[in-house]
Amino acid sequence: LPACVEGSNTKIAPIIGSPKACRVLLKLWDRHHHTTADLVVIEGPKAGGHLGYKNNQIDDANYSLEHIVPEVVAEARHFEKLYGCRIPVIAAGGIYTGEDMYRMMSLGASGVQLGTRFVTTEECDADERFKQAYIRACAEDIEIIKSPVGMPGRAISGDFLEEVKKGNTHPKTCGYHCIKTCDVKTTPYCIMSALYNAFRGNLKKGYAFAGSNAYRESRISSVHEVINELVDGYKRKALQMI
Repeated sequence: LPACVEGSNTKIAPIIGSPKACRVLLKLWDRHHHTTADLVVIEGPKAGGHLGYKNNQIDDANYSLEHIVPEVVAEARHFEKLYGCRIPVIAAGGIYTGEDMYRMMSLGASGVQLGTRFVTTEECDADERFKQAYIRACAEDIEIIKSPVGMPGRAISGDFLEEVKKGNTHPKTCGYHCIKTCDVKTTPYCIMSALYNAFRGNLKKGYAFAGSNAYRESRISSVHEVINELVDGYKRKALQMI
């Protein structure tokens, strides 16, 4: 990233999954590029999509955001002192309410990143059928899958994933060449096609990545409504802590 933005005003913000990853990456940038991150996103194991964790780490409390956010903040502070700058740490993965936001920020995070919460908004450009997959989902429908990219991922179960399990989704050709390690002869399905099909509402030939709290939404709302709910929840929690 530092080499890509050299000579520009573009900010760099790595997404990492552990305090160790933060330390190693920022040391590497310091040594080879004499620079540091403008912001760090720490994504926990409750996030949607591909997860930077092993299967046995996903439900391990030692890898929860509550556990790793303070450690990542401490790592960032070291490089703040080294470069005389501020490196905000943004917590992500499984954050759904204003109360969640308050908890993360009380642990030292400067802010939070939410994705799943905004899928079921009017402004989200995903197909209505994609959004309805979230609204119809129960907690039991959110599952950990093995992605063709070699990482675990969190998604909403459905017909396509059932066909994957039966071995009925092998692609005949590759039209993307997006991953060097992907071999069309052995991959269970094309992840690019599956995700794009789902985005367009064709859940017979794709599936919806989703965070662990995707099942909690019951209606389509506006971004304005969601932001107000988050702010109100944050304020309520803050008042409780006084």
